[in-house]
Amino acid sequence: MAECGCSYVSCFRYLKEVQRRGKLKLIYKMLAKQMTNLENCSIDTTLIPSFEFQALTGWSGKHKQVGTKISLVADEGGLPADCQFGKGSTNDKVFLPDHVRAIKNKKKKVMNLDMGYMNLDFRREMQRIGVRVNMKVRDQDFTRKRGPKFSFDEEKYKARLLLERTNGWIKNFRRLRLRREFHIAMFEAFVFLALIIILIRSG
Repeated sequence: MAECGCSYVSCFRYLKEVQRRGKLKLIYKMLAKQMTNLENCSIDTTLIPSFEFQALTGWSGKHKQVGTKISLVADEGGLPADCQFGKGSTNDKVFLPDHVRAIKNKKKKVMNLDMGYMNLDFRREMQRIGVRVNMKVRDQDFTRKRGPKFSFDEEKYKARLLLERTNGWIKNFRRLRLRREFHIAMFEAFVFLALIIILIRSG
């Protein structure tokens, strides 16, 4: 639009109106539905450093900075299929129920997670619906004294590395290296726009 002579202020106002109508998220969801296959999916979060805004910012002890978390579900190729937002202080496990509800109609066989997501109840719930949680088990985590142990497939787990690459792509957008948007809706708009660009480029 700017190249056609429209001012940057008008572009920003247009983006704001599109976001207000929920169109960006809808476009992203439609593209993700067409382009992703979640039979072998992965979940991970990334922190976008931020000024201390009132809405959806918090101190991350892991990263030692204030920011907003973006949690993604990605397929075997690293393409984003679902996106959730939270404070920097939010535990990564909190995003799991929302992700599961968002992708409940998609066929899933394996879900790759890192050790920070260790939750016995979640593993049992996923096992009940036929989804195997693929993650490493630490010595202090729950292990069965009898019966089969939790298995770990290192080959399938490699798909999670592509999700980390996608997180790197998101932070490669200059607008998302640091959250400057006071209103969380506008920050989400730029994240959805970045995810749309990633899906289109990968297609």
